Amino acid sequence: MIQALPGGAGIRSVATARGGQARRSVPADPAPPPPRPRALRAADGPDGHRPCPVTGVRIDLLGGFALHLDGEEVQPGIGARRLLALLAVEPGGLTRARAAAVLWPGLEPARAGAALRTALHRLPGCRADLLHEGRERLRLAPDVATDLGELRTTATRVLNLALPLDAEELGRAATCDFGHDLLPDWEEDWLDHHRMRWREQRLHTLEALSFRLVQAGWVGAAVDAALIAIHADNLRESAHETLVAAYLAAGNRIAANAYRATYREQLRRELGGREPAARDTGGRPGGPHGGGEQGIRSLHRPATGRQDAP
Repeated sequence: MIQALPGGAGIRSVATARGGQARRSVPADPAPPPPRPRALRAADGPDGHRPCPVTGVRIDLLGGFALHLDGEEVQPGIGARRLLALLAVEPGGLTRARAAAVLWPGLEPARAGAALRTALHRLPGCRADLLHEGRERLRLAPDVATDLGELRTTATRVLNLALPLDAEELGRAATCDFGHDLLPDWEEDWLDHHRMRWREQRLHTLEALSFRLVQAGWVGAAVDAALIAIHADNLRESAHETLVAAYLAAGNRIAANAYRATYREQLRRELGGREPAARDTGGRPGGPHGGGEQGIRSLHRPATGRQDAP
């Protein structure tokens, strides 16, 4: 006989044997429900990592390292940071073997390769959002933005004096921050070349930008750009003469002459007391750094030899 238990608790089977007691069979207790997964952020995937793709990835290298995923700054491990920084300064990418040798030069190739695989495994978020991985070559994913790449694009545009900049482009260039070195707190031999290249590029850019701003009549911004260049390299003659030219363009001849005299005295001290020649400070009128519009135009003349740059 089959009976239904009240409350839907289950079904009870009752069998009666002749001359014996009723035998009942009750099913075993139901299996317990699976444990609830740990709480995850809305942006996390089922394994705790961010799903692909994120809406934006940005790597900052100027003044210090920072990684932003979806506008949120994350802190990857040191191996992952070094790998991302290396690929950010090498936009063409590197082979896996070369990346391992650059990042871990003191290790045997096999151990360096293992360290690279560990760094890849510990990248935050989804690896496809950060890297484009070929069988042999690594490079940043195409949508990853870097402050170094953005400023280099602006620098290339500013330095091409054969092409004019309209007011909007010039205003954007003037708001760019060319005041920071590349990862200044990192002690990495492989960064030396990239630091030197960026330093020279940004100093030339600041001088050319000051020239363009003078030509546009934005003399206050021109003075500011020259001062940033001088702060980066206090003994750079062309930066000092760029500032003098900006003073002259603003009509501040006394300030220009006083500043030039101050710089000559600083240069004399650096030369061990020897009086600098006129060419040491670019002080000759009409010379390559002679100040004023003609002097600074000569300083930033395009390689084509054209003298009609804006």
